[in-house]
Amino acid sequence: MRRSLKHPVAVLGLPLHSLTADEAVDAIESLILSGGTHQVATANLDFWLNSLADPHLHRIIAGCSLVLPDGMPLVWASKLLGCPLAGRVTGVDLVPRLAELSARKGYGIFLLGGKGDVAERAAELLERNYPGARIVGTCAPSEESMAQPDHSEIVHRIQAAKPDILLVALGNPKQEKWIWRHRKRLGVPVAIGVGGSFEMLVGNLRRAPAWIQRLGLEWAMRLVQEPSRLGPRYLRDFVGLARRLPLTLLTAWMQRPYSGQSYATTVTTPQAIHIHVHGKLCSELASALQEATDASIANGLVEVVYLQEVRQVTAAGLGVLMDLRRQLLDAGLTLSLTGLSFSHHFILYGLCALPLFDEWQAAAAQNWSQNWSLILENEAASNPGLQPDLRPELSPELSMDLGIDLGMDLGIDMPGERDALRAQTSGRG
Repeated sequence: MRRSLKHPVAVLGLPLHSLTADEAVDAIESLILSGGTHQVATANLDFWLNSLADPHLHRIIAGCSLVLPDGMPLVWASKLLGCPLAGRVTGVDLVPRLAELSARKGYGIFLLGGKGDVAERAAELLERNYPGARIVGTCAPSEESMAQPDHSEIVHRIQAAKPDILLVALGNPKQEKWIWRHRKRLGVPVAIGVGGSFEMLVGNLRRAPAWIQRLGLEWAMRLVQEPSRLGPRYLRDFVGLARRLPLTLLTAWMQRPYSGQSYATTVTTPQAIHIHVHGKLCSELASALQEATDASIANGLVEVVYLQEVRQVTAAGLGVLMDLRRQLLDAGLTLSLTGLSFSHHFILYGLCALPLFDEWQAAAAQNWSQNWSLILENEAASNPGLQPDLRPELSPELSMDLGIDLGMDLGIDMPGERDALRAQTSGRG
């Protein structure tokens, strides 16, 4: 898929896109038209805390084509990190807008989840409020049926309806894992987890007035309506945020601002594309990094990113890196990081992103000096105008030495290349 979306911003380890509700609908339509299957998540504080405890869930969310901030704490955190998001976009904001899109463009929508007849009532409401909207089916599976390992009957019903958009209201993390597990079989262009949106649409739950939403206090009204269910969850979420947010902010604020030149250079070998990032990992490098990733995907090459010359990591820059990782994994390839110092590891940990990049750490290079000289020769040949003082300097020590020997004879054995190639054939995390 050729990119039409801006890269996300990394907020507490989640790749959040900065879009308004209307822009999010436009982005979802672009995903439909782009081909393939795409997963969209509306992430809130509970998503984030669940992802910290469940690396598999974290990787699912990071693998979504679009992640929207459904929670004011995430929006507030983005401001504190210096990369403010456009605002909050909830599932209940999206559903009516998608019905309106369906009425205009004819896209089919399938509603999955909700208790009792909630999905059917939501379908009737949407068809009544948006004449011409195509609600092609509903399904409200019981908890007992969802607990079964085989969901073929549900999958077949969705396949038969052939929707363009699947709205799944099973709650997190169940809905995200269900979509991820069945997305290829379903063949639905876009599947979106929408939590309790159906209940709000039909009036089983009242939504807060607009002025309360603008103040970011909608959670308080929901707590009043469902104290026994949401009270313990909100307490857990806010305690988790209070424990982890200070470290995240400290990680971002303790980095010395880098004002020098930031750039990325690439070296291509028969097995991989090697990207050397210098200066600040920031959104200004997005075009260069995206170009290299497009080349990796076009040529079927894994990607190794060298960070030993990186002096500052921003939330926007980390968001770009997370998005490149997603694109490569979608293409059956991998992105590996190497040249990580202790401070780099601390930054990734503090920003809650380390679990996404520790799936395959680079092994120590046995012939580092010889290979680095070859890198410099290749780089000098491909960039004759590059000033000598801007070329990568020899860095003979790798921060991570896991002692992995894969026994591959690759000709050029650059650090990270063996593990990246092994990861390519070992399946996604």
